[in-house]
Amino acid sequence: VLRLRGGGKKRKKKVYTTPKKNKQVRKKTKLSVLKHYKVEDGGKVTRLRRECPNQDCGAGIFMANHHDRQSCGRCGLTFLFNQNKDKAESGGAAGASGE
Repeated sequence: VLRLRGGGKKRKKKVYTTPKKNKQVRKKTKLSVLKHYKVEDGGKVTRLRRECPNQDCGAGIFMANHHDRQSCGRCGLTFLFNQNKDKAESGGAAGASGE
């Protein structure tokens, strides 16, 4: 005689009312690191982007250029450009003016 204990009945499969969200597919750009440096004829290398001044990031971590700010993707440090002085500075770790 086989006795099964506990459990109960199998649950019905859930019917979803809305479709699944499609995840954003990132566009992969080939050799994207070339946008960060410029090599001159003499072999001198210049950095085109600003490096993050935070001590946690250090050299080699570049800040992203936006139309109104520069921000670090690693630590979140943000420098706002002061185009409109009457607007309040919002968000970010620092509200200082950028380059």
